[in-house]
Amino acid sequence: MKISAYGSDPFDRFDCVPDPIVLHIFNKISDVKTLIRCRSVSKRFNSLVPQVDAVLLRVDRVISANDSDDDDGDSFFLSFLRSIVKSVHNLISPNKPTVFNGSTRTQNSPIQILRGFENIRSLQIELPSGDLRLEKGTTIKWKAHFGKTLKSCVILGFRGGSESDFGGGGLKMRVVWTISALIAASARHYMMLDVVKEQNDLVNLMVKDKDDEGTVEIDKIGLKECKEREESDEEINSNGNANNRVEVWWKSNRTKVPAVRMRMRHEAKIELSNGVTLEGATLVVVRPINNETSGCGGGGGRSEMEEQSGDVGLAMGAFGRDPLYGEAVERLLKSKSYILEMNSF
Repeated sequence: MKISAYGSDPFDRFDCVPDPIVLHIFNKISDVKTLIRCRSVSKRFNSLVPQVDAVLLRVDRVISANDSDDDDGDSFFLSFLRSIVKSVHNLISPNKPTVFNGSTRTQNSPIQILRGFENIRSLQIELPSGDLRLEKGTTIKWKAHFGKTLKSCVILGFRGGSESDFGGGGLKMRVVWTISALIAASARHYMMLDVVKEQNDLVNLMVKDKDDEGTVEIDKIGLKECKEREESDEEINSNGNANNRVEVWWKSNRTKVPAVRMRMRHEAKIELSNGVTLEGATLVVVRPINNETSGCGGGGGRSEMEEQSGDVGLAMGAFGRDPLYGEAVERLLKSKSYILEMNSF
């Protein structure tokens, strides 16, 4: 062993750590910005980082339509796909421009950033804020599961202050809450389709926000459905019938929500064990009508008892781990339910 003049060991003992252990550490880090910085540490790190299979991409800033001459007035969610992830922009060498709807984009979008990773299996994308703009004192939390379209969505909402009667305007307000959450979920799903198309090894994709308002999750089966849908759309486009998708889907910038059945439960006031009071607490479990997919809470041909049991699994799966919201959901599941149906939109 060689000893330097200063009495220290010049040998880098980290080189003795096997690659699988280093990769495990990188997977625990997961944050894209940190991983990209790790690539500049050494040639070894530079070769290992692209092999990471668990990635978290935090979007610090979204470029609005007004910030670029190329945005063509698109909405928040399409701007996201063409945005610069502020903290990562200067850490990546420019790639080939990505093409969106026939226009050339030179910005480092999430799609371009993720191309630096070869076999992502678990991907989380965190948006800078929630999507809903609600009246003061209102809180809404939601979690949606998707395949090629909506499979299920659980929505929990409550308000501060006095609560109006459920039948006297309250029901209308809660329907608005539900529709708003479904639109936000379908927009997040739509903006991820190109990411799904490029990441062939994905088995789980989650899109959440820094405010912890809502989450879209797509599992392995759902990702396969998304890829099949994209292949089907490409086949239609190659046959010269692309106008339908461009005119309907592109203008709305979200996935079409299918006809759904909503089971709504409400309590004017819930006092939790920790002393917190929730006014107008509402739980809504949404399923597509005639959804035969098992394991997703879909409801075609299900009995009342099966549907109620499915509600428990979906609602507790969405909020059961949270000590505050989990207790509220347990209480609401025991309340009387109301059934509403809504056409696709």
